[in-house]
Amino acid sequence: MLTKDDFNWLENKRSHYNLSDTNQLGFYGNVWVRSHIYRKAGDTNGDGHYHIFNHVSLLVKGSVRVEVEGCEPTRYMAPTFIIIDKDKKHKVTALEDDTIWYCVFALRDVDGDITEVYSGDNSPYTALSDKDYAHMKLQQLEQKTVLTDK
Repeated sequence: MLTKDDFNWLENKRSHYNLSDTNQLGFYGNVWVRSHIYRKAGDTNGDGHYHIFNHVSLLVKGSVRVEVEGCEPTRYMAPTFIIIDKDKKHKVTALEDDTIWYCVFALRDVDGDITEVYSGDNSPYTALSDKDYAHMKLQQLEQKTVLTDK
């Protein structure tokens, strides 16, 4: 059970790092959702990250600045949705306190096919760092080279 001291410690850590709270993860059928709450203007999802599948984010309260690799930063005000293309590094920053948004993905199996079965190994919210993303792309390139050489 979370004690009051634990809760205060977590709140201080979140404020210190300016990261969002992740409240709920869930799915129904082949739709998977993750909620985010930005308590303070300036809170972010870190330095940005990549996903291996396209997804949509639903901004339900507040406003954000979204920085997507190769695009000019864009500001959005709720209620709206934001489309994030796969393989694009993206960073979300709250422009006001108590901003709430949801990431929505199609649930896929480990081969990338849409499924209604969540095994825990096929979380659509796999966020990749710069290093992990570069490593994944290198592996894909090596696989294509091997297949082409045969």
